[in-house]
Amino acid sequence: MSKDKKLLKGLEEYVIAVGIIIMFLMEALNVICRFLIPSWTGIPEELSIFAYIWVCFFCASYCTKRGANIIVDALTSRYPEKVKHILFAVQYVLDGILSILFIYGAILFVSHTKAAGSVGKTGIPLWIIYLAPLVGFGLNLFRDVQMFLKAVKSEGKIEV
Repeated sequence: MSKDKKLLKGLEEYVIAVGIIIMFLMEALNVICRFLIPSWTGIPEELSIFAYIWVCFFCASYCTKRGANIIVDALTSRYPEKVKHILFAVQYVLDGILSILFIYGAILFVSHTKAAGSVGKTGIPLWIIYLAPLVGFGLNLFRDVQMFLKAVKSEGKIEV
């Protein structure tokens, strides 16, 4: 497997892991700042919140890639394999459509935030942080297409 494919395959895991480490470090630093440098209180907290936002949106893509979306299968578990296979593929089409709608909303929100020139306590422009839904749902759409193609190619075998 080429290095590029390996990076893309593990992209969500890398971003999620780095985000969680940043969240932990920034929250610990925020507690220390409360006692030693009260004027800095809130800056590490904001960075932690930014990391949390990015982690959340990458987790959606990670779940799609792993086929671990929320599925209620009380009824479908009794369906024939062919019907389950069709429903499996349809789920990714519907999730892809929903992702496109969220991407559209994210583009509008990011463009309005950028035009407003809003910045956080850290001085980071907020439009950069609000790219998280755009990137997260964009990657989720990519994973939906991958999973849909995998479902179509599997010819009745449901494998995640």
